[in-house]
Amino acid sequence: MINRIIFAAGGTGGHIYPAIAIADELVKLNSKIEIKFIGAKGRIEEKIIPANGYKLETIEITGFRRSLNLKNISAAFKIFKALKESKKILKDFAPELVYGTGGFVSGPVLKAAQSFGLTNVIEEGNYYPGVTVKLVSPKADKVILNFEGTKKFLKRTDNTVVMSYPVRENMKQYNRAEAAKYFGLDESKKTLFVFGGSQGARSINAGMLKCFNNITGSGIQLIWQTGESDFEMVNSAVSSNSSVKALKYIDKIDYAYSCCDLVVCRSGISTIMELAGFGLPAIFVPYPQASENHQEKNARAVTEKSAAEIILDKDLNQKLETTVLNLINDDNRLNYMRNNISKMADKKAASKIAAMLIEMVTKSKN
Repeated sequence: MINRIIFAAGGTGGHIYPAIAIADELVKLNSKIEIKFIGAKGRIEEKIIPANGYKLETIEITGFRRSLNLKNISAAFKIFKALKESKKILKDFAPELVYGTGGFVSGPVLKAAQSFGLTNVIEEGNYYPGVTVKLVSPKADKVILNFEGTKKFLKRTDNTVVMSYPVRENMKQYNRAEAAKYFGLDESKKTLFVFGGSQGARSINAGMLKCFNNITGSGIQLIWQTGESDFEMVNSAVSSNSSVKALKYIDKIDYAYSCCDLVVCRSGISTIMELAGFGLPAIFVPYPQASENHQEKNARAVTEKSAAEIILDKDLNQKLETTVLNLINDDNRLNYMRNNISKMADKKAASKIAAMLIEMVTKSKN
């Protein structure tokens, strides 16, 4: 059994929610377990982690820019400071295992754990591993990968295991009629769900503005999460179209997943795995500025499984309308993609990882 564990998770929901899902499973197995999260100062983990009932300590750290930039000098100093802070937190808390979900927060925390000889695990959900994972994985006791193909980018592979990336457990599959009613839509009509993450995506919104009338004119309903900054622009354009439901943000995104037939979205790994859990065909539009272009690599890994299609940002205006209409009206193709993407999901992923961590700690004690 694990009595004390530290999770290094922060920066994005894709790094935070998997750690919370695993932590929740560990609590189910040991109600007295002590859990602490380490995140970055000023990032969204300061809201998300305490809201989910877990203690959080923050370190001051930022990621490196991938071009020559004076800010990298400041980032380097912060890394040394973050390593020192991480060592103090680990020394005071004395965890039996340290778990990182990738991202720059995991770097100093896992390096500190390795310097103390603590059992440590790093997880990489993306197809292409980030700088942090490449840096800490050679000395990690276990490296959890979401894609088999990720192994070829790592120096060491004998410590890797391929397991489905855990997603937040509060997602629920609703009855289609109930979900459609939530948005005031017709359950019998084909429904397209478009979103670009919680902040929206300007390029996706711009592409949809050019073709939403033609799409809805073909009998398709549209749920459109615009993000805060583009909402007024989109809402004014679609206000007279009763087949479009435009919203700044959808808190209950599982309602949208439950009543749609096709999704247009970015290809962050948490989004991909949520779609897999709901068995939803998707057209991925990778965020072109993502580090190491990992979103495009994620999308291509999924399209290779015939589980999605991909449109690059630069091709949106030319390809979006045609791709949406051709796909959403092809039930055979939708069902084929739905079946393929569903194979990527494992609703018990978090509990399986929790069981593996307990086994690792038990062995380390013997």
